[in-house]
Amino acid sequence: MTARHGIDSGIAAFRHGGAACLLRDGEVHVWTLQLDLERETQERLESLLSDAEVVRARRFEAAAYRRRWVAAHGLLRVVLSGYTGQRPEDVAFEDGPGGKPRLADPEGPRFNLTHADGLALVAVSRTHEVGVDVERVREIGSLRALADHCFSPAERLALEAVAGPQRLQAAFAGWTRKEAFLKVLGEGLARPLDSFDVTLVPGEPFRLLRVDDAADAPGRYTLRAVRPAPGYIGAVAVDARGAEIRWRPWELLAAVVQSMDAGRTGRREAGEPARREPRRGRECA
Repeated sequence: MTARHGIDSGIAAFRHGGAACLLRDGEVHVWTLQLDLERETQERLESLLSDAEVVRARRFEAAAYRRRWVAAHGLLRVVLSGYTGQRPEDVAFEDGPGGKPRLADPEGPRFNLTHADGLALVAVSRTHEVGVDVERVREIGSLRALADHCFSPAERLALEAVAGPQRLQAAFAGWTRKEAFLKVLGEGLARPLDSFDVTLVPGEPFRLLRVDDAADAPGRYTLRAVRPAPGYIGAVAVDARGAEIRWRPWELLAAVVQSMDAGRTGRREAGEPARREPRRGRECA
């Protein structure tokens, strides 16, 4: 059995038989991805990427970031193959308005990818735009500088009211919620960060409190604050009211990755480059 056949056979069952990828109207699936993988798994995932993605990955100077970026984008292709029925390497992307990546097939599902350190999340919806963000909670140089740069006046007041030990959690909660909302809009940082307010007090549900020039926005979206793993904070936004968010744990995808590994015969010598067929196509940022 060749390495290529091993990858194909490992993913085929996921693409054609998985209830995990049965996506109904009004549902959003959020996949948890682990990015710190064995070297051979990383190489197989890299073989799924487009030439443009491989070129971009090799520009990253930090080896750990490069490995995790490859893992996130390779696994994204595996996840999307479960919904499109395509081989992961055949999934094609294009840039939408504002530069947000989307599938080139206009009938394909909507998706969004985020990753921080060794964890990634992928949100997938049948027809509604989605935005997702995750961060590892960590000490940062100056919470005040972060708040002055990223938060609106109302959000800064809310942050200052949070007791000291919880203030760091509140800052990351606010940041991920704002990022998820920007991503669902597809506008990126073209929209001023102080043009809308979100809740950020730890334990408080994710809500939009104000959006300039869109009085109906607070009731238009499904918003969810999440804790996908210890030490991480995230947020999901869906451009639809009453969307049902369903989690897809890493274990579902880990089984696919393991089957990819099982299909591999023969080992490369250390330093030998991964074999991959040249392939054109856009990258997914």
